[in-house]
Amino acid sequence: QCAPPSKADYSPPLGLEALRDAARQQLPILALGGVTADNAAACLAAGAAGVAGIRLFEEAGAVAALRKGTGPRETA
Repeated sequence: QCAPPSKADYSPPLGLEALRDAARQQLPILALGGVTADNAAACLAAGAAGVAGIRLFEEAGAVAALRKGTGPRETA
């Protein structure tokens, strides 16, 4: 779990377990906020339909690696 710096004053991140619970509702859920190349795959494995995050897309090569399926390592 990592909170994006822009949201440090808000409540703490809910984490992968909350993401899993939400995904069980069979709605398209996006992982948003604090998504990085290191945890994007774990978000998808937890059931997210996709990921969104400024830091993720700022990381060199992260998007290309995700598209190829060779990218971020799972940390769950």
